[in-house]
Amino acid sequence: MSVTNNNLGNVILCGAIFRDELLTFTAANTVLHGTIMARDSTSGKLVPYVKGGTNNENGIPKAVMTYDVTSTVAGDVAVRSMISGSVRAPRLIIDADGDASNIDNVVLDELRVYSIVAEDVQELRTFDNQ
Repeated sequence: MSVTNNNLGNVILCGAIFRDELLTFTAANTVLHGTIMARDSTSGKLVPYVKGGTNNENGIPKAVMTYDVTSTVAGDVAVRSMISGSVRAPRLIIDADGDASNIDNVVLDELRVYSIVAEDVQELRTFDNQ
C-alpha cells in the first residue's frame, strides 16, 4: 500500500494585501507557492529571498508568492505578490531549500517588520491516509 498526502491548503491565512510586481528570473525556474521574496535594491524587482543574503538586499524578506510562477527563460515576469497579511508559517518556503526547513524565528521576525505575520496553525483539513 502506498501513502499519499494531499496538500489542500494555501499559504494565506487572512487579511492579505497584494501588489503588482516584476519578478526577476536569472534562468528558467519555478518559484513555488509560499516562497518568500526579497526586493533587489538595484532593480527594484522581486527576487527569491536568500537567508543570510547580502547581495542587493536579497536577504531582506518583503513579500510572499501565493501561487507558483514558472519562467522558461531568464527575465522578468509580472506577478501579484502578497505584501501584507497573515500566512501559515509551515507553508512558507525559502527558494534555495524548496521547503520551510531553514525558516526560524529570525526569518519570521524579518517578515513581521514588513507586515507579514506568520502563524503556526494546525491544519485540520489536510487529509492523510497513513
